[in-house]
Amino acid sequence: MGYLTLSFYFSFLDESRMHGVYRNFLIGIGSFHVAVNGSHMLKIDLHLHSCFSNDAVGTPEDLMKVLQKRGLQGMALTDHNTIEGCRKMQKIGSKDFLVIPGIEISTADGHLLGLNVAEDIPRNLSVEETVERVIDLGGEPIVPHLFRLLSGIKKEKLKPIQKNISAIEVFNGCSVPATNLKTAKVARAWNLGGTGGSDSHDPAYAGFAYTVVDSTDCRIDSVLSEIRKKRTWGEGVTIPLSYRRDRMVLSIRQFVHRGFKRI
Repeated sequence: MGYLTLSFYFSFLDESRMHGVYRNFLIGIGSFHVAVNGSHMLKIDLHLHSCFSNDAVGTPEDLMKVLQKRGLQGMALTDHNTIEGCRKMQKIGSKDFLVIPGIEISTADGHLLGLNVAEDIPRNLSVEETVERVIDLGGEPIVPHLFRLLSGIKKEKLKPIQKNISAIEVFNGCSVPATNLKTAKVARAWNLGGTGGSDSHDPAYAGFAYTVVDSTDCRIDSVLSEIRKKRTWGEGVTIPLSYRRDRMVLSIRQFVHRGFKRI
């Protein structure tokens, strides 16, 4: 079945069936290393926003509590262009729950996640320079929601940074399943690992998507090492349509209010 035909087919699938298609795609990937036995995996939401993002609600502590209740073992706080929330997390961290400091940077070409970053990185730099800044700070750059209209860097900007990144976000909780599947296909075609994150801007939806790590070692260095070895992947369920619709409307309003500038 050709790609265009496949995309046309996917457009008629409801989201519950698309989750099954996505899951079957993952199972069919020979290089997908995550253990089948869930007891030997970590589940970590690597894309979360708190009240320190100007378009989100809920404190970092709220996020942590929800994720713990949902059985996840960790999170990365990735507020827009600030690590202020990460500083707060240092005061409330738990030895039984991994917290990775992070940031979602607005590059000139779209958004980029920086994991294990302990200082702010200027916005509006090229994606190439932003990747270098993240690496120079000892962090791990991850490309989120590759195909998103207003904030994805798209494939043409992925190519120049391919050798400097280990993974792209293959499951974003706010993206439709067909788009996540499309991104997963890019990851495999380009020999990149995968991550997952809810991209939640409200604690109620934290943990809907997450990264599975084939390890029980709940340390930042260990998790980042698995990402660099391309031994992680993204899973989860899509956040309900009603929330995504409201988020889309809000994003467009804020985009117009900012003078047609991305967040």
